[in-house]
Amino acid sequence: MERLILTARVEHDSARFVARVDSLGIEGEGDSLEAAQDDLVQVMRAWIETLDGTESLEETLASAGFPGVDEDTELQLEFEGTDSELASLSEP
Repeated sequence: MERLILTARVEHDSARFVARVDSLGIEGEGDSLEAAQDDLVQVMRAWIETLDGTESLEETLASAGFPGVDEDTELQLEFEGTDSELASLSEP
């Protein structure tokens, strides 16, 4: 099984933290670093579930610079500059 690692970064923006995957335009936010990361994970899972099983997921990822993704590809989210990592965004 192939694995695609998506990198997210977290920034402090005024009174909140924003975690985003720039290449996909997806973001989460929270009052703390951990809350923003958790929110992004949930947003990513919802995004994947919406597109999963359609060619739209593969097409969206390909247009974002990730060609060759198919239904068997495991998506992994890593947070830049932290030790936090979600092993897999794909459903078990």
